[in-house]
Amino acid sequence: MTSDTNLVPHNRAGAAQVKEGVRWIVVSLTFTPRSELADYEWDYQLKNWNRPDLDRDILKELRQRSTWNGIWRVWLFLVLLGGSAVATLYVSQYSLWLALPLLYLYYFFYGFWVAIAHELQHKTVFTRSLDGFSEILFFMVQIFIWNSPRYARISHRLHHRYTMVRGVDPETDWPEVITTQWLRNYLWGFILRILVVGVVVALYRDVMIQVNRIAGKKDRMMRDYCSDHDVARIRKESTAILFFHVAVVAAAIWFRRWEPIVFITLAWHIGSAMEMLWHQTEHIGRLYNVKDQRLSTRSVYVGPFVKLIYWGLDDHVDHHLFPAVPSRNLPKLHKILGDGLPEPKGMIACWREMFAIAREKDREPVNEFVPMAM
Repeated sequence: MTSDTNLVPHNRAGAAQVKEGVRWIVVSLTFTPRSELADYEWDYQLKNWNRPDLDRDILKELRQRSTWNGIWRVWLFLVLLGGSAVATLYVSQYSLWLALPLLYLYYFFYGFWVAIAHELQHKTVFTRSLDGFSEILFFMVQIFIWNSPRYARISHRLHHRYTMVRGVDPETDWPEVITTQWLRNYLWGFILRILVVGVVVALYRDVMIQVNRIAGKKDRMMRDYCSDHDVARIRKESTAILFFHVAVVAAAIWFRRWEPIVFITLAWHIGSAMEMLWHQTEHIGRLYNVKDQRLSTRSVYVGPFVKLIYWGLDDHVDHHLFPAVPSRNLPKLHKILGDGLPEPKGMIACWREMFAIAREKDREPVNEFVPMAM
């Protein structure tokens, strides 16, 4: 293995190259040729994951759901979202410029709908007696974030069963080699959406996704893993999603009010771009086709406030190892697993790490970043 401390340029195999005069603040990156990772290759026959040992009774306790915990966290999120919307509308009566920061605060919160949706699709927010209510809430949230509930659930089930397995995991279907150019363009797409410039393209893409699903057109996941019943359900749900947003736009035009479009139909495309700055650190730059999710998944360190609305997505390695553990118990699980996990880094540090890995891939595509000693 080769170690690249602070990414100082040199000629050793595995070193990440940087432009002259630029210092990338990464404490330590270790690369190794893929050929030396044979013990960790994904077994297409066994399809088993390596996981840390955890006492069965402890795991049973950690898997306990809490309806009251779920209710107050959903309520808190709605208060934050609604409060920022009301504040924006109130201030906009006096100054649109002063209202703009409040509007972006609303968009910031709106992007974190995906965190609630994520745990709802795992059915760990409320106790089993409220599974019906959980499904209704999940459907409503999916309408806000422009995705069919059935499609999302099948996709995420595959993502957990085959995390970062090339050609199977639909949620990490990125280029085989993550280059600096691809990663730069990927990040730039989020920035353009935050600046509104890229919203039209994002909106058009989501509209066409719904139109294609309504028409019965299947992507790779739908062809390979969705039954006829699943496809029919996805078509109905996509129809509901498109009808809802068309109705919002039509109402805005009819009543000559901009608020419905700004606060509902466009909100996801701006807000999700902010949330994705954390969310997209989860797997980019990690190893494809390995049987240990500690190598294919990344946790991200967040402050107390973001942690409150991120619903456990920050402890992402822990979540992948034991997906039935509700987000409220992931900090406890993290303490139990302790040194057996890669060290989480802050969001900016994660992106720096991802770019460092991409630079190494530019130089030597067969080299892999190993996030922890195994």
